[in-house]
Amino acid sequence: MPERNIRAFNNDITSHGGYVYATGERWSSRVTTERQTDEIVSLLERNFPPSVKVADLGCGDGTFTIEIARRFRPSHIWGIDPAALAIEAARRRITPDLAPTVSFEVGSIYDVTPKQGETVAVIRGVLHHLDDVRAAIAHLATQFQAIIILEPNGYSPILKIIEKLSPYHRAHDEKSYWPPALNRWFEASGFSVSSQLCFGLVPCFCPTPVAKFLKIAEPIVEAVPFVKNVSCGTNLILYKKK
Repeated sequence: MPERNIRAFNNDITSHGGYVYATGERWSSRVTTERQTDEIVSLLERNFPPSVKVADLGCGDGTFTIEIARRFRPSHIWGIDPAALAIEAARRRITPDLAPTVSFEVGSIYDVTPKQGETVAVIRGVLHHLDDVRAAIAHLATQFQAIIILEPNGYSPILKIIEKLSPYHRAHDEKSYWPPALNRWFEASGFSVSSQLCFGLVPCFCPTPVAKFLKIAEPIVEAVPFVKNVSCGTNLILYKKK
């Protein structure tokens, strides 16, 4: 069954030409997504050779898939998303130099099957939108050797408040998961945690003056373990098959 929020994501394409957080309309969205991309690319570089083939599951409008393709340069990256308008937008982003190594397709995380031998899945900001996250994880365990997830940090009480009050978050069915619960679900499907990082203090839709103050404070907060775990907004985890 399709996710309940697909209509909201298709509406983003119609209204904005791309996903709201990916269009860079707000300063806070730009700095937050740039930091997330930096950390994902760094994680890929530390753990996988450029010859690897990557599946970007829930690729949306393709913005971040293209960034991985340009910066990490995998031999191939394949983006899938259930929102058909998002895939149309993603295909328009493919430039001639990337055409041999980047492709996009409408598809579901619940039954995805690698098309060109993809062994690594990147799942950026997707699991918290799903209606049945454990069913998705169980299926992915049968298809990939390694999975990188980037999710809202479920330890953060601030995120819990935003999820309840923000019209955007409610419309897109957003909810953050307790990180130990995520780890248990993946471990139950045969994965182990290879690395885990909590980072980022700036919310995507934060007013610019507040966002700039938080960006200055970010390195200080990230240096204090307990404070970091309850204050930072992003959880990045690499799972590998046991």
